[in-house]
Amino acid sequence: MAAVLGALLCAAGVGCRSSGDESAAGDGTGPASALEATLRRSRLFETKRQVGLELAAGGDADVHVGTIQLVTPLYETVSPTDRDATLTAGEPARLMPIRYGTARCDTEPEGPPELVAVIDGEDVRVPLTEHPAGMLTHLRDLECASAAVLEDVGLELSGDWTVTDPHTASGQLTLTQRTPGVTAKVDEVLHNVIFSITTANATSPVLTVDDDQPTAAVGVTISASRCDAHALIEYKRTFKFVVEVRIGDDDPVRVDVEAQGDARAVLEELLRSCIG
Repeated sequence: MAAVLGALLCAAGVGCRSSGDESAAGDGTGPASALEATLRRSRLFETKRQVGLELAAGGDADVHVGTIQLVTPLYETVSPTDRDATLTAGEPARLMPIRYGTARCDTEPEGPPELVAVIDGEDVRVPLTEHPAGMLTHLRDLECASAAVLEDVGLELSGDWTVTDPHTASGQLTLTQRTPGVTAKVDEVLHNVIFSITTANATSPVLTVDDDQPTAAVGVTISASRCDAHALIEYKRTFKFVVEVRIGDDDPVRVDVEAQGDARAVLEELLRSCIG
């Protein structure tokens, strides 16, 4: 595992050490020992494919953080992020976002996450504590479950979209069977921060597809219910809605449906009207 991790770090351009240099990162005496690092879940950060990283100076001296990078076998490794931040000794941990890549769903990866960072000008690897424990595995499993559902069915905000008042529009949600033999049901369609959404069918399941009916649609009404500047600036999933889908007798899985084409144009019109 150490060899594999080393190869990942080299490939990411973080810097590679000879075997004689490894002790600087792991014997408790180098720059890594002066840093305390914890990953925390943040729903705001997750909309941007990030989690929260708490960093604190662990010793008596200030610590300068140049770049940060999350390395974990659960996700593809993304490039480092510049931080240029100084952690003051004795002060509370500082929370900052750290990016993660595409989930690795075709393997059963093992191994703890690490923070790869430039600390006081040196490349180091720092063990990461997760709060709650197993957070990254949980997020990866959710993402992989969603991807598996979308291999079996398709979801689309489709049909002719009509603006019914300055803040509201109507159209339809379509569920399509992609894998023969699959029975799938939409249990619920959830609001997002900016838009509320309701379906013409108020009972559950809202939609069902199977071999006899491989495509089904239901009318939906979407309203711009929050258009304040804070929401629009911070929220990065404006045109995405979460849909709970069940495949066969499995538990429901949350998957995204994103407004595209006519639906996207109409929702953008609602936003302009709401802001104006």
